[in-house]
Amino acid sequence: MTPAPAFLFPGQLAEWVGMGRDFFESDPEARALFARTSERCGRDLARILFEGPEDALHENLAAQAGVYLVSTLSARALRRAGIEPRATAGYSLGNYAAMVAAEAISYDEALEILIAVWRETERLGVRGAMGAVVGARREAVEAALERLRSEGRAVWIGNVNASTQFVLTGRSDAVAEALESLRPRSLSVLPLTMTWPIHSELMTPVAEAIAPRIASLATVRDPIVPYYGPEGRAVTSGAEIRRLLGTAFCHPTLWKDTFERMVADGARTFVEAGPGEMLTKMVRWIDRTTRCVAAGSLEAIRAAVDIVGRS
Repeated sequence: MTPAPAFLFPGQLAEWVGMGRDFFESDPEARALFARTSERCGRDLARILFEGPEDALHENLAAQAGVYLVSTLSARALRRAGIEPRATAGYSLGNYAAMVAAEAISYDEALEILIAVWRETERLGVRGAMGAVVGARREAVEAALERLRSEGRAVWIGNVNASTQFVLTGRSDAVAEALESLRPRSLSVLPLTMTWPIHSELMTPVAEAIAPRIASLATVRDPIVPYYGPEGRAVTSGAEIRRLLGTAFCHPTLWKDTFERMVADGARTFVEAGPGEMLTKMVRWIDRTTRCVAAGSLEAIRAAVDIVGRS
């Protein structure tokens, strides 16, 4: 019997105009989920996702809810096609969909927390930036950021994507300065179109603001499917799920550690359940002996079913 693949769920910036249209047009249940998600967000997600413009799609709530929605629909379609996950993991925002796929929280309650984080970040006026550094040694990145922090600049590593690929987060001016200082020691540096300092301590007031809602969640439970969290290890209890929902956006995403832990625990084949190929490409930076297949559309899912069956 072919071993089941692990499901990986992408984060923000995976969104693209047109995503999710095939699910919407072919499945009444998908249309119903679009409608329910749109109502809760106060956004016409079908119009924004299918027509754009890109500025509207990349607005934080639309982008995050859209990626979460399409990722969940992808996972459901994979399961309907007979592909069950041996485990799940999510990259940053992707943790919501990964927790739902692991049956550790309901879709609706995870959506409520996603919206609550957006609402409180906006209410509190938390602003910042993020930027990618590719092809630099970690010690060089850490040294540059430590120097800037010693001068009062708020900037940190927010995501560890691979051994030489990082996302910086913090105040806008500090992130820009860090990228410039690292440019000579990197293959490339790239400002990202993010307006929040996600995965930094600047988001702590948001965690404090949503704590009462986290405490009142009714559907959180121990994962049924193994779920690997952003700290690089398997998460086994509902209490840990609750903690991560309330604080993961304040701490770094250790994606490299998470992926390597899954591989060490026996996963060799992965499907990226969600829009784009963000993680399919990222996996190649971590372990080229594994296989990851994009599965964010009905066409891609049909191809993934065939590929996974032959793996």
